[in-house]
Amino acid sequence: MADAPLTAAEIESLVDDDLDDRVWLRLSSFVDYHDPAQIAAEDPDVAAYLATRVFEWEVGNGGLHQYFFNFPDPDHLAVVLEGYTHLGLAETRRVVEDVVAPLAQAEAAWRESLRDGSIATFFESYPASSLPAYDHRIGEHDADRVRLVRSVPEKFAR
Repeated sequence: MADAPLTAAEIESLVDDDLDDRVWLRLSSFVDYHDPAQIAAEDPDVAAYLATRVFEWEVGNGGLHQYFFNFPDPDHLAVVLEGYTHLGLAETRRVVEDVVAPLAQAEAAWRESLRDGSIATFFESYPASSLPAYDHRIGEHDADRVRLVRSVPEKFAR
């Protein structure tokens, strides 16, 4: 599905969950979502979709500790914060910027030391991180992103 063009008609016809999955697959085939510069180079609507989705899905999969392990570049978090602003999700941005980001920064050097090639080392580190206590504060904003896609389908049809 990632290789097949996404049309405005398809955006209109898909149910929300299928639309979100389809948009994600299509966009992530064009944009390296690990690279904050590539995300930021996109249209602000597309960038907001990509940045906040990868953030929330990482948190949903393995928590904030996993997100910051997989995406340690502060520029990546900057595009996430800008995405929340663009989506009008000021409270989520505030939590991430004022509470989560300082904790992540304080743990950055320690988290980097976990890169010994063993997944067990990473999994064993969860109890030592202060971030998991805030995983529930992030929430899921798939519906906000889907509304955005439906409001400007021409920006997502590719």
